[in-house]
Amino acid sequence: MSGLAEKTAALRAEGKAWHQAQERGSFVGLYLTFLAYRLLGRAFLAVLLYPIIFYFFLFGRQARQASRDFLARVHAHPQGRGNFKRPPGWRESLRHFLSFGTSALDKVAAWMGRISLGDIRYENREVLTELEQAGRGVVMIASHLGNIEVCRALGSLYRNMRINVLVHTRHAESFNRLLARTNPKAQVSLFQVTDFGPDTAMQLHERVSRGEMVVIVGDRTPTSDTPRTVRAPFLGVSADFPQGPFMLAAALGAPVLLVFSVRDGDGYKVYFEKFADPLALPRRERQAALQAAVSRYAQRLEYYALRYPYQWFNFFDFWATPKAADRPLDTQG
Repeated sequence: MSGLAEKTAALRAEGKAWHQAQERGSFVGLYLTFLAYRLLGRAFLAVLLYPIIFYFFLFGRQARQASRDFLARVHAHPQGRGNFKRPPGWRESLRHFLSFGTSALDKVAAWMGRISLGDIRYENREVLTELEQAGRGVVMIASHLGNIEVCRALGSLYRNMRINVLVHTRHAESFNRLLARTNPKAQVSLFQVTDFGPDTAMQLHERVSRGEMVVIVGDRTPTSDTPRTVRAPFLGVSADFPQGPFMLAAALGAPVLLVFSVRDGDGYKVYFEKFADPLALPRRERQAALQAAVSRYAQRLEYYALRYPYQWFNFFDFWATPKAADRPLDTQG
């Protein structure tokens, strides 16, 4: 625990990230969505959702352009070209948007407990099982590739390992109450980190020490005027990645895994990869060690993005500087 407060002091700035786009009314919307799913089913929600997706596709010029730019970068890569029959155009971009709609429905299904363990195939599951059996906590660094909500099924697979998902929303506690009402068996809770400080770090450290899991995404950069980011190669061009998730992982001193959760056919596939145990960022070599860690994460994210390009849900110019980047579609909440 020595130096924990010092290590997390730099994380305060992360709290003023992209989440400042407030989600007023989102809790009421979530409640109505859950209610509609329970009473009327997925098909009814799809009837409501897909016209909204088409609307965003037609009138969301920046999101549409970001989609085409990303798909073009994948097509230009030798390992990504096989995903396309032709150079990506508006048809491929529309498919990208529709995939986002499917993911949104999957998120609701996951929260409602409608995605069972039988729907999911796990790759390298043993790396997590070993930690759970040893009673060790773990930090998982995820992304906006695929659907991390599917991993909430881990709460049923590992009943002794509670899952804490770090989010930048002030509705976290309300959402936890809603989740408890709609899916009492869930071993998942949202942990609000909008105002990140030593107290928050101490709470997370206690949870990891109890053998719990902390999940945070590593591919959403802050939008503050002075963002703390690290540039790393991604699809042939340097992009900004947030320092926060990696500094937090180092501060907690727990084993670190990467997790990528994607739709695969009619089911889902979750990949686990060992990343560090623990992630060390020595003071004298902190910047170099941080650069190395972020670059490794970006490399693995690129690998999966090339395999599942239509499940990349960062609908903004990922290669722009954080201050300049526009985020017309937010997929985190």
